[in-house]
Amino acid sequence: MMVKHVQRPLSPNQLEAFYHSDFVSDQIAHFQVLFGTTLAEASVDAALVLDIGGGVGFFAERLRQRLGVRVRVVDVDPISVTKCMERGVEASQADAAEVPSRGDEAVICFNLILHHLVGMDSESTRALQVRALARWRRAGLRIFVNEYIYESYIPGFAGALIFYVTSSRLLSAAAKFVSRLVPALRANTFGTGVRFRGANEWIALFREAGFVATGHVAGREERVDLPLRLLLIRSIKRSSFVLDPA
Repeated sequence: MMVKHVQRPLSPNQLEAFYHSDFVSDQIAHFQVLFGTTLAEASVDAALVLDIGGGVGFFAERLRQRLGVRVRVVDVDPISVTKCMERGVEASQADAAEVPSRGDEAVICFNLILHHLVGMDSESTRALQVRALARWRRAGLRIFVNEYIYESYIPGFAGALIFYVTSSRLLSAAAKFVSRLVPALRANTFGTGVRFRGANEWIALFREAGFVATGHVAGREERVDLPLRLLLIRSIKRSSFVLDPA
């Protein structure tokens, strides 16, 4: 019998914290490096870009302005969907791991969303992330992933530790109290969970979902304060990948 892994959803207050365009410029720049002018040269119908977990549509709207392609956003948050439509961006509501295909997609985007697909434990979390990607594995369809890259002094340690703390109600309560004194430890996902990975860990997960990373743009190194280094975090950046079916 197949076990369905259930996603732990963010609360409305947690979702509201993502109503911003802080990272869109970098995401657009990475997208253009990885895809060049191929989408702009394609026919309008063939150039549909689907942004999964696209929030209020900042990335989709900017991409449409830059490349003139059709865009569509899917998000689990009904308020985000409404805000998209108010700004003229086509949008619908669905869980990121259960988005139905309309058959017109050319590129599927996961912008800083995979690390939020978390289950009750590490196994179900990985299964959710793999499933969200694997459902789009078909010829001619490409995937754009923009993700946090957390590299540890001990490979894999920091991402696993952060997930363990943020997914535990008890540990999250303690960490939230400490973060009032140490701002570098603040997180918007206490009590729900978040699963960061290193670059090679993400690539291995992509492979498990049936994809190979055929392109990569490394993001800028972010500041890693001492409290984060005590968690054995060596490096944090936001990097992008283009995935093709293996």
